[in-house]
Amino acid sequence: MAKERVDELKQWLLRERPDVKDLGLDTDLIDNRILDSVTFINFVYFMEEFTGKKIPLASGSAANSFRTLRMIRDEFMEEQNNEQNQITL
Repeated sequence: MAKERVDELKQWLLRERPDVKDLGLDTDLIDNRILDSVTFINFVYFMEEFTGKKIPLASGSAANSFRTLRMIRDEFMEEQNNEQNQITL
């Protein structure tokens, strides 16, 4: 389930940045300028709709959670996967 959800995030980013051909789980989205200031804000809004959760950006470390798809998955989707697994058990 997490892989499909990460693939959806990846596709969103690739639509926003057609010059980028592919993204790995560990591609640094900020250093590689895949997420610039405007795209970052749009991506946060997309993530909130996608996960159904408010993403707090007040802390300085919040942006660091968006450096790679792996970090995004671990920070914002693993809890959701654990909740779903508990429900199905």
